Amino acid sequence: MKSVTRRLALAFAGAAGVAALAMPVLAQSKFYEGAPRTYLYNPDTEVCFKDTSQYKKDGPYVIGFSNAGLGDSWRVVMLHSLQKAAAEHKGKISKLIITDAGHDDAKQVADIQDLISRGVDLLIVSANTQQALDPAVQQAMAQGIPVVMMDRRVASDDFVTFVTASDAMMGRLFAQWIAEKLNGKGNVIMLAGQAGSSPSENREKPAREVFAQYPGIKVLETVYSDWSPVKGKQVMQAMIAKYGKEINAVWSAHGLQTPGSIEAFIEAGYKDGEIPPHTTADVNGPLQMAIQHKVPMLEVGYPPAMGGVSVNVALQVLAGAPVPCIYTINSQIAVSEGDETPSIQTSLRLTDMVVPNGPADMLITGGMGADYDPKTFKVDYPQ
Repeated sequence: MKSVTRRLALAFAGAAGVAALAMPVLAQSKFYEGAPRTYLYNPDTEVCFKDTSQYKKDGPYVIGFSNAGLGDSWRVVMLHSLQKAAAEHKGKISKLIITDAGHDDAKQVADIQDLISRGVDLLIVSANTQQALDPAVQQAMAQGIPVVMMDRRVASDDFVTFVTASDAMMGRLFAQWIAEKLNGKGNVIMLAGQAGSSPSENREKPAREVFAQYPGIKVLETVYSDWSPVKGKQVMQAMIAKYGKEINAVWSAHGLQTPGSIEAFIEAGYKDGEIPPHTTADVNGPLQMAIQHKVPMLEVGYPPAMGGVSVNVALQVLAGAPVPCIYTINSQIAVSEGDETPSIQTSLRLTDMVVPNGPADMLITGGMGADYDPKTFKVDYPQ
């Protein structure tokens, strides 16, 4: 039987290599469907909104999407979500031009400059790294082309809006849950994503701020997985070899690398119920493994459905409607049975979200519908 990391590694071959990710029909009774918690619980009396009246123009529009790359299954589903939304708005969008930088900063800078030269009305950008893409985004804004950041932002605030789930909330909740699970004392490995990418950095920093409030919590090391289960396994094997039983919890920035970490503990001889608590997001495999091997786990979603949301937000900008400076979509929060803590209270359990017989690399928060399969997905979007 193929290892989980081997099965999940298929996702890194791009759309053609991704295993079927058909969205399950899930019981919705316990699922949170209200306004984003990050908006409702915001302590400020005012939330930042951008006046977009200067960008108002008649359609149909040419929209460019500069994608960092398709290095994992999450990004494949995100792209399909974006294409699907564009197809649903054919009357308003005359052309959607998509570029893929292959996770190369220089290529993405060139892609953005090319899209500018092609006269796009608006740019959607998912930046490979924050710093390197900042000048290119600023160039577009300086030429009057509104930029909607999505999933990955640039370092400055020189864009119209940022469509995301709350990285800061994820980082804090992950860290708070771990601190409380360990009763304020223990050693943590931070299994981050890609060094320099905004989702990873914007989860790491708030998490460290939470851990710093607990003098008994020590972050042994921060290691990077590049959002890969294969590399996640490799770096966790190195951490287990170095620290062994001193590791009391693993803060993982997303679910893409979490299966590799759990597999490293299993291969190191840890029995069911002995593997340290882990955090995760979006991916079916970690939930399956947590249930099977009795791993305490917190799931906080970062839905790839934000791809489609970015198209809807782009049309709001071109219609001159005000939009939030940060457009946050909903995240589901679930824990393994018996693993709620004083700060992490939710009616959702991993068993409510997992698809027991589904593919390990299924994106359970994709929002693409019950018949979705990334290997065969096609949609007639304006090109």
